[in-house]
Amino acid sequence: MIARTIDALRRRRVSARAAVAVAYVASLLMAALDTHVVNIMLPTLTVELDSRLSAVQWTVLAYVLALAIAMPASGWLATRFGDRRVFQASLGAFTVASGLCGVAQNLPELIGLRSVQGAAGGLVMTVATSMLYRIYPPEQRARLVRTLLLPIAVGPALAPPLGGFLVEHLSWRWAFLVNIPVGLATMALIALGLPRDPPGRPGRFELRGYLLAGVGLAAVLLTLTQGPEWGWASPAVLVLAVLGPAALAVSVVVQLRSSAPLLDLRLLSGRLFRQTNISTAFQTATFLGGILFITPIFLQERAGSSPLQAGLVMSLVPVGVVISSQTVGRRYHVFGPRLMSVVGLGLLGAVCLCLALFGGSTPVWVLCGLMFLAGLTNGSAMVALQASMFAQVGPEHMGSASTILNVNRQVATAIGVAAATILMTSLASGGFRLAYLATAVFAFLGALAAARILDSEAADTMRSPTG
Repeated sequence: MIARTIDALRRRRVSARAAVAVAYVASLLMAALDTHVVNIMLPTLTVELDSRLSAVQWTVLAYVLALAIAMPASGWLATRFGDRRVFQASLGAFTVASGLCGVAQNLPELIGLRSVQGAAGGLVMTVATSMLYRIYPPEQRARLVRTLLLPIAVGPALAPPLGGFLVEHLSWRWAFLVNIPVGLATMALIALGLPRDPPGRPGRFELRGYLLAGVGLAAVLLTLTQGPEWGWASPAVLVLAVLGPAALAVSVVVQLRSSAPLLDLRLLSGRLFRQTNISTAFQTATFLGGILFITPIFLQERAGSSPLQAGLVMSLVPVGVVISSQTVGRRYHVFGPRLMSVVGLGLLGAVCLCLALFGGSTPVWVLCGLMFLAGLTNGSAMVALQASMFAQVGPEHMGSASTILNVNRQVATAIGVAAATILMTSLASGGFRLAYLATAVFAFLGALAAARILDSEAADTMRSPTG
């Protein structure tokens, strides 16, 4: 009976576009659940694992760093083994690593498993993004981004209250275990609906540039996070401070000279792709590495909220994102990406300035309103940047372009988290205020970068009257 049911489902395959959309949504949903659930439980981990925030933050940093390091290899692996095989294998690894995180016995073990989880997640997200933008034409992407934001926002909406409930009434371990049913269900859907693609013959794997980029990113993050712990003038920090930028610079040179680079950085010579990526980096550092990381800790350590209460306040952020994407986002073809990005990021910076005025006695309804406004303003910028970014990227370069975007996001998130942690832990009284001020600076820099976007270059994404 089961075999006949599976055969019947296979015969009734969904369209290729629908299958890719499901894969994309599922991968980002899992990533959103995992990231935001962990943000809520950081104060709990400092107590239960008897560690300081500067150490526990590596449960977040190890994840996003592994994401960023794994992503450049995704294009080569997808060409060599096929999109579907890489997607299924990496999603399976992510699911297994999530289960192991739920039974970790100490902080080093948890951080190590989070690295495995991040590496697998990096492959999942990049392959899914590449398939999505390859299969949908430019004139449909603005509408596509708006539509897919609805289910994707379910992750950030559910994660904070879910994480707060699990931490408060069960255990922080369940925050990782919830990924198992989502992962298994997604793997079943992909097996039934995602079209198979034959493996290809990619060029030589650019191992030297890949290793240099990984070493450089790790050294930069270690410099930022361990500087306050080891001392900014200590020999180890000084060596890392030189090693990180140097390794990244050499990696860039290697990639530019390679005939088959893992990251085709030449794509950044295009004005639209370059400016939207710069603006996206600042937007991500503000939103994911700033507001969504700082606020749950502030609510629990300064405002006296329980994990569940903090989660409920944070759940208003994605509500604002969805409303913005389905209202302002529908006028993308009228406003254009420059106006939407500049106004959205400018207002997001203003929200961050308001958050910098927080005190422990701030009424909860004020915090709720600001979280809603953060989502509302961020949603406008996010729709505009994502819809216009790939307008001038050809199908043959879509894999490299989506890899650059995803690596950009993870590095920006990691830098935002590291910067916020330094400010929050270095100053006992004014740390949170300075952390929010830093996020405001990121947002305003993103608005300045977005001001250089030319709507005429994104014309293909603005032609559809339904876009």
